[in-house]
Amino acid sequence: MLAKWRSRKSQRGAAALEFALVAPILIMLVFGVVDFGMMINSQAVFANAARDAARAGSFSATESEIVTVVNSEVSYLPNITNVATTVTCRLPGSPGANCSGSYDAGKKPGGTVVVRISYQHHWLTPALLGLPSVSVVTKASEMRIE
Repeated sequence: MLAKWRSRKSQRGAAALEFALVAPILIMLVFGVVDFGMMINSQAVFANAARDAARAGSFSATESEIVTVVNSEVSYLPNITNVATTVTCRLPGSPGANCSGSYDAGKKPGGTVVVRISYQHHWLTPALLGLPSVSVVTKASEMRIE
């Protein structure tokens, strides 16, 4: 009976020690999954914003209206900075030839509007570990100008 009591006493803090060793790893894993989910969400939102902006451009919106469409759709996202929207057009019948000058001056029916959005996504989990925590992501969409 005395030997049984001594073995339990020596095992008394083992569970707490094991939990203390494993808990930080599990917590970082959960934060990483949440962080990655936020990144996937922001990529989907930016892909939709690029598509909607290209659609607006295909119906003869001006460059400033296209940028307004992008900004209004992505304004609520957290951890996003330096959103840059580039609007260009391609000439009808020339797949590789871009319009000369600005989008507003060079767009022609039958051509293609190209909307490219780049942004910086700030990761939460790598920042906690002292790792680089910024990724630059680019999304693009193009549609025929009506």
